[in-house]
Amino acid sequence: MEFVALAAAAAGVQAQQTGSVQLFGLVDVGVQQLKADGAGKRHLVTSDGNASGRIGVRGNEDLGGGLKVGFWLESAVLADDGTSGTISSNNKDSIGGGLTWGRRATVQLSGDWGELRLGRDYVPSFLNLTVSLHPFGPNGVGSSGLLFYPVPANGTTPRTNARASNSISYFLPPGLGGVYAQVMLALGEQGDGPTHSDGQLQGIRIGWRNEAFNASVATTRTRYATGNYKQSNAGVAWQFGPVRLMGLWGENKVGTTKTTARMAGARWQVGPQGEVRFAYTTLSAKGVASDASHIALGYVHDLSKRTALYGNAARVNNKGTGVRFNVGMATTVPGGNCRGAELGVRHSF
Repeated sequence: MEFVALAAAAAGVQAQQTGSVQLFGLVDVGVQQLKADGAGKRHLVTSDGNASGRIGVRGNEDLGGGLKVGFWLESAVLADDGTSGTISSNNKDSIGGGLTWGRRATVQLSGDWGELRLGRDYVPSFLNLTVSLHPFGPNGVGSSGLLFYPVPANGTTPRTNARASNSISYFLPPGLGGVYAQVMLALGEQGDGPTHSDGQLQGIRIGWRNEAFNASVATTRTRYATGNYKQSNAGVAWQFGPVRLMGLWGENKVGTTKTTARMAGARWQVGPQGEVRFAYTTLSAKGVASDASHIALGYVHDLSKRTALYGNAARVNNKGTGVRFNVGMATTVPGGNCRGAELGVRHSF
């Protein structure tokens, strides 16, 4: 209640200064069943099956002359247990705790020349793994992250596959004929010694879109003494009537290891309230893990502009003696398969 009161008070003050402050959020919770070869079934109450839970506050102020300043503070919310997940403050070590602004914490200055943004934010290459270019985005048993995220190797556990702390980004302004781009630099803020460069990141994304088409390429590189991490990907989405076809390619290099994923998928609008989603992904691995495939089918039914019901089912096949890839962390025997299904509800405010 104190947080809401403070946000409301801040909104009142900001309104007097030709700006605005908004409290926003999303809650996503459901039930899930997992089954893996060689193991029994698991039944769970889970979060984020369709979209990532969050709560945040954002605001802006018009400075005049076409210049605006804004801020964005956003925390993850896992509705099944009330926690906020983990973050990395230096792009190297993972920490957890209570409410943190781990999803995004930025101040931005924008004008006709574009936008300059500082703080913790999404890395350029992650944005190609969202629902703009993948039918499921990074959520649920159909998550793009199952095969498009990196595999830790050689003592390196990448912490920047989605976001980076201590970042500085520049975004092109809208109105450039559909062209968009982002450039990001981030600091690891390590001390002296052999790991002083750990967590330093450089990334870029460029794309073009209109109402029916979207294409984008991106790459992000993070330095680690144990082996640098490089995430590169490219995707395309094309609308044909009620069907939106999608293709996505991604490569993760961790030191001398490499995984390459390829996805073909679609989103099909069924009537005014329903949408069917499908994705099939294959992964080839070099020097780590094993090859794998992932197939997912889902349905989303809108009850209103802010509320939806959803159901997803997926299967991951590990090749050879692999066990690394799974649905919802269900363990499997070497070369085994994992299956998952979920039903849930999503509400935003």
